[in-house]
Amino acid sequence: MKRLLLLLALCPSLVHARQLHLLIGPPSLGQGGSNPVSIPPANPVDWQFVYVNEAHREWVVSLVPGLLWGQRFYRGGFYAALGGGILVTSSGVGVGVDHAYGYESSPFFQRFRYQVEYRQVIGVGSYGWQFPYTFRMGMSYAL
Repeated sequence: MKRLLLLLALCPSLVHARQLHLLIGPPSLGQGGSNPVSIPPANPVDWQFVYVNEAHREWVVSLVPGLLWGQRFYRGGFYAALGGGILVTSSGVGVGVDHAYGYESSPFFQRFRYQVEYRQVIGVGSYGWQFPYTFRMGMSYAL
């Protein structure tokens, strides 16, 4: 509980939540194309959680491409995101910059939206340059 309070004290923008996203899809680990998504999607590599606040800042948590944070820019239902963070691939861990392009549908059931996203990280890890990407679909929930 103390860690949560410390996090909220150091990052007050986290309190003003806008949306939570749950996306599922195949990542590319840097060797060729995307891996097939597991059916049912029980493999944790296929999952991505995104938190976006009212200032359109995003925090991304996933095994691939890693732990990222950045800024989103919206134009209608489409968005682009730029950021950086900790890169994770099958070749190891490193640091990198990321960009994402996506689409969010109009709200349905008052707070839910359908979402599709392409995200790529360009970074350097323990084995040199890495370029993992993901193509994921899912749902978002407005708080």
